[in-house]
Amino acid sequence: MKQRADPHVTLQPDGWYYYTATVPEYDRIEVRRARSLDDLGKAEVHTVWRKHDKGEMGAHIWAPELHRIDGKWYIYFTAGRADAIWEIRLYVLECESGDPLRGPWKERGQLKTGWESFALDATTFALNDKRYLLWTQRPKDGGRKQTDIYIAPMDTPLSISGPAVLLTEPEYDWEKAGHAVNEAPAVLVKNGRVFMTYSASATDANYALGMLTAPVGANLLDRKSWTKSPRPVLASSAVNGQYGPGHNSFTTTPDGKTDILVYHARNYRDIVGEPLRNPDRHTRAQVIGWRADGTPDFGAPVPDKGEVAAKPLFRDPLTDGAADPVVVWNPERKRWWMFYTARRANTPGLPAIAWVHGTRIGIAESADHGATWQYVGNADIELPPEFGGEGRQGESTHWAPDIVRGPDGKWHMYLTVVPGVFTDWKHPRRIVHLTSNDLRAWRDAQPLKLATDSVIDAAVVALPGGGWRMWYNNELDRKSIWAADSTDLRTWTLKGKVVGDQAGEGPKVFQWRGAWWMITDVWRGLGVYRSDDAVTWKRQANNLLQAPGKGLDDGVIGGHPDVVVSGGRAFLFYFTHPGRTAGTEKLDGPEQRRSSIQVVELKEEGGILSADRDTATRINLIPPQ
Repeated sequence: MKQRADPHVTLQPDGWYYYTATVPEYDRIEVRRARSLDDLGKAEVHTVWRKHDKGEMGAHIWAPELHRIDGKWYIYFTAGRADAIWEIRLYVLECESGDPLRGPWKERGQLKTGWESFALDATTFALNDKRYLLWTQRPKDGGRKQTDIYIAPMDTPLSISGPAVLLTEPEYDWEKAGHAVNEAPAVLVKNGRVFMTYSASATDANYALGMLTAPVGANLLDRKSWTKSPRPVLASSAVNGQYGPGHNSFTTTPDGKTDILVYHARNYRDIVGEPLRNPDRHTRAQVIGWRADGTPDFGAPVPDKGEVAAKPLFRDPLTDGAADPVVVWNPERKRWWMFYTARRANTPGLPAIAWVHGTRIGIAESADHGATWQYVGNADIELPPEFGGEGRQGESTHWAPDIVRGPDGKWHMYLTVVPGVFTDWKHPRRIVHLTSNDLRAWRDAQPLKLATDSVIDAAVVALPGGGWRMWYNNELDRKSIWAADSTDLRTWTLKGKVVGDQAGEGPKVFQWRGAWWMITDVWRGLGVYRSDDAVTWKRQANNLLQAPGKGLDDGVIGGHPDVVVSGGRAFLFYFTHPGRTAGTEKLDGPEQRRSSIQVVELKEEGGILSADRDTATRINLIPPQ
């Protein structure tokens, strides 16, 4: 659920999940319910209470929790004063009706803790016929700008019956990043132990979960009964694109057999302005693993599945011939950029073959993690006159770039260049190396000395042991795939043929799920090869995207791929000629020439790749860090 922080989920005996959370306006309390966790996001939202216009409970309505105690419903929440918004205290609402969505709800006032100071994030739990209150508060002395977590026994759902006991305060560096914070306690009782998670540090990417543990039979009001984990149990994951996980609650699957962690996190790291005013803390849920010693293994925050990708993903608005995609993260724009060959599909009067010459490299941009793309323009590529055909730079042909970032911070493009516009295929094709500081202007063009003067479609990958390897199509060797190595991305040493069992072009090489993979365009779908060492390749029996799909512009074979591995998932970008359906593929009109970019998620099982292009693709490209 987007823009809902501090989530609390409770599964009740009636089979309903009830959900509350902090809304970004900090002005009301909402409750919703559903039969499954997945359905909570679609459930009807009921606003059961709104802040006061003046006085207490008039600002900063935070962290509501819904509890069923002795036949009544209670909401514990945090609020400030309208005239003093940082006078934060604990408050309680009560509902005697069986339906907490409709109430009515009564204000039962402040929950007193024994001293007046900044207090928030109350929760309650019962164990061995005793009920406890856990909450966050600044210490009594008032001299330390930190928040600690306290526990006390409760005699009623509205009051505590004993003095507050300090359980944990910020001690480690990871609890003091930005602010010295221990807050938001949550309790899970299992395997003979009480696990109390809490959140630490500022509410930006430093926010993380810590944990205390006590035996079930121990005196929970004795701080010595609790053991504190020295490291966070859940923290930001750049790999998965999840930042600042925290303020959690616990629930289970309906059968009670699987434990679920519910928490909030952002899906980007850098926040503009004050983190507390940022609305993008989203509610997430994931399964809790259990170690052999009976302790919880929260793992890492799982990546978002993302939005459903558009179909087609992109069409070039000028020439309608987008092909040969390659996708990279633009850190200056903070957007994903797609570079592609902009074939002149709709340019009138061009004879056969000429329309795939004279092309430029187009750029599209995605601001939603790859789900939709907008046209940006063409790459500003500067080539020497010898690449322009009779000294005219403007007549060169640009095909199929690959782009990597070097250790010097520069971007390196490997571009196939044909020195002119031609109506046949009998002309040299070279791979040219260019560099850029901004991904838009490309300079310092240098042709590479590779196997022949007819090579296309470079794919460059960093090797685990250092250095780089390039795979490319050697057209004079029956369109087989050759390789070359480099230590500086500029000079290359030939390694020879690596794949030659079938003709193919547009190789794409990547590591994923414990193996190296190469995908090539074999003009009857995409050939797949697997390797353990990026040297010896074994061909997969079946091709990807050979059978036509059913989606818009996808009813034909897929061609010339790129693959982005992100958050443990792999996304295959490819292009189609939508007009080349059965019976029309040999025609040569604008409909047969036009092309569209598509995307599908790859799946791997038993060392075999597959791609279901007819299932909606939820895509979430995570920016590299």
